Amino acid sequence: MNFDKETQVRILRVASDRHQGREVEELDARISHVMDLHPEFEEIWSMGEMAAYPQEINGQIVSPFVHTVLHTIVDSQIRTEQPEFVVEAFNKLRKQGMEEHEVLHAIITAFAELHFSSVRQGRPFDQLDYQSRLSYFSYEDVKES
Repeated sequence: MNFDKETQVRILRVASDRHQGREVEELDARISHVMDLHPEFEEIWSMGEMAAYPQEINGQIVSPFVHTVLHTIVDSQIRTEQPEFVVEAFNKLRKQGMEEHEVLHAIITAFAELHFSSVRQGRPFDQLDYQSRLSYFSYEDVKES
């Protein structure tokens, strides 16, 4: 999944299908699941292309589009166990007592920092840095940040 117009259209289609009560295609079920995790975005999706822009939601500035894409990327990494260290970090934090959604957000934060940094610098994504960051995660560290 990319941060492009095609993905934006896809996410808006899934949001519309959900809103209209239509069945979501199997491939889009994970996007729908992410939307289920974020009911606070529900009215934003009806704004169409404006959902791609940052919005104030519950006192925070968030881009529902970017957040959904990041969630879907990390969800896919965990489900496919690619890279393997992502699911290992996920399982480790869950065993330490963290809620699933909190774990996802912690991993998303690490991924997003590296992804956007690499894009800004015109460099490839640094898998070793990603692995290193996730290997140091612990429930206590994530709670404090």
